[in-house]
Amino acid sequence: MRSLEETMSVSPTELNSKLEPTNSEAEVYIAPRNSIELQLAKLWEQVLEIQPISVIDNYFDLGGDSLRALRLFDQIEQRFGKKLSLATLIQAPTLEQLAGVIAEETESVAFTSLVPIQPSGSKPPLFCMHGNGAHVLAFQELAQYLGADQPFYGLQARGVDGVTTPLNRIEDMAAAYIEEIRAVQPEGPYYLAGFSSGGVVAFEMARQLHAKGEKVAFVGLLDTFVPGCFKKVTVLEWFSRQWRNFFRFGLKHPVKMAYYSLQRKFYFVYWNTYLRLAGSLPYDLHRKYVGYSIRKAMRTYSFQPYAGKLTLFRATEVPGKGWYYYPSGMPTPDDWYTRDPEYGWGELAGGGLKAYDLPGNHSTILKEPNVSLLSETLQACLEKARSEANVEAELS
Repeated sequence: MRSLEETMSVSPTELNSKLEPTNSEAEVYIAPRNSIELQLAKLWEQVLEIQPISVIDNYFDLGGDSLRALRLFDQIEQRFGKKLSLATLIQAPTLEQLAGVIAEETESVAFTSLVPIQPSGSKPPLFCMHGNGAHVLAFQELAQYLGADQPFYGLQARGVDGVTTPLNRIEDMAAAYIEEIRAVQPEGPYYLAGFSSGGVVAFEMARQLHAKGEKVAFVGLLDTFVPGCFKKVTVLEWFSRQWRNFFRFGLKHPVKMAYYSLQRKFYFVYWNTYLRLAGSLPYDLHRKYVGYSIRKAMRTYSFQPYAGKLTLFRATEVPGKGWYYYPSGMPTPDDWYTRDPEYGWGELAGGGLKAYDLPGNHSTILKEPNVSLLSETLQACLEKARSEANVEAELS
């Protein structure tokens, strides 16, 4: 087993070389051997735009990401009548493994929020909460970069399987996730993190654990904003922004703004009508409903101070243009220049706030090439937190 120093000295290049298949592995082709594998191979070829695909090919090695996975799992439900969460790809990343899951007799796989992305290792586990996307596929590269000795569990939102009922309160999410992580780690000190809105869930989990008398050694906020950290825009400033955006993007800006606004209102009415009549939603609609539930939870959450330390990882680049069309209450690229540099966490961190600036924007901080530096910084922070927790344990 590697020592801590050896593990931390592994470069991203070396790590990539360990994760990527060798040439001999990459050249092996095994054709589909049954009807499910054949149908699934065709779906993979459509989604990934690669032909042919071997049954031992790994979805992620072929360039698959979460957006393509959404399309793939929509097609799986339509073709096989199986509702699966995207996290299934973490435990079954090859075509033959995923086909095996689909072939199981049960109508759907039993759902848990806790996903063991990288469960092995001697260090205390890190539990990382989902963002608005609700799934945990985005954490896979981060978990790999943290190394084989760092156990890493993702927490996905209830409802991403298309079956379970989404939670729409941060407090309820935190309580449910605490119950699940205790199945892996019955007592503290706990190491928590979360991306985007998931950072708020991790924050509330830390508060609840602290209230129960449990030790929380680390709370990492991966580009997580407190909603009030942006300057409130006056009516005059709002109209001024719309005028500037008209000159930036032309007529398509107000048209897209109106379209997305009407689309969100339509979905809200459609969801409620469909639920009343049918009792459940199709997979693609259910997935959108989960995102709506998370945004509702963020809007209604009341932030209260936390006695411990918080660690903030800030993306340094302006969010992309797509942020101009997000729902009301979400920051736009214009808000970037009026934000509180502490993202609103300074007054909430009773034990102090430590912030780190990292390359990328909110949408790319967890992706290559930015995730490698994020992992190095996070790894150093975890090591420091472990050392402090060990000293505290020896003194107590």
